[in-house]
Amino acid sequence: MKGVSLQINKGEIIAIIGQSGSGKSTFLRCLNSLETVDRGSIEIDGQFLVKTGPDGKAVYANTVDAAQMRRKIGMVFQNFNLFPHKSVLENLILAPILVQKTDPAEAEKRARILLEKVGLELKVDNYPFELSGGQQQRVAIARALAMNPDILCFDEPTSALDPVLTGEVLKVMKDLALERMTMVVVTHEIGFAREVAHRVLYMEDGYIVEEGPAEAVLLNPRQESTKAFLSTVLMAR
Repeated sequence: MKGVSLQINKGEIIAIIGQSGSGKSTFLRCLNSLETVDRGSIEIDGQFLVKTGPDGKAVYANTVDAAQMRRKIGMVFQNFNLFPHKSVLENLILAPILVQKTDPAEAEKRARILLEKVGLELKVDNYPFELSGGQQQRVAIARALAMNPDILCFDEPTSALDPVLTGEVLKVMKDLALERMTMVVVTHEIGFAREVAHRVLYMEDGYIVEEGPAEAVLLNPRQESTKAFLSTVLMAR
């Protein structure tokens, strides 16, 4: 990441596009401390997760405060990352019970509501290997929602799926958009970004090269590198 500066507002949906290796996933991983920064600041709802100290190096919040801030951010990964030895229901209730100390009965009640929300209420007792890729990703979204995050980050959530399964996952994400869930989505799904995102960022070599309303960036990009990328992606479709 090189001098990235961005403010995300409550209820806003940001789509991040760019070539592989441009810094998109690294940006998401910095937000939830899966990667640490050398300098700069990350502020979540008025609290600093990290900021630059007097010596010019990054200083992170103490362990307790940092953990509380990270809980505000849910993460959905490209390859689902479900626990293979646990059922769908167990995947959803594990973190709320262990991390948030939620009553098990309450955690299960919410899990069932979320599974109904993503169309998988009949799969509560299934294991990940018994599900399609699209179903696994929908379980992963429900699992992230089970922690009641303020922000959901998606790291190319459909890149491992075929077109039919991609549609299943995008429908769930569109429903979340209608509920004004704050989302940061790394994606190559240009149609989805145009339809749902408020802003689109094009990243290249660790920089945000272009940023603006979805229609403007995707239909009338200013930068030649953005134009070239979009042409390549649309031709691949």
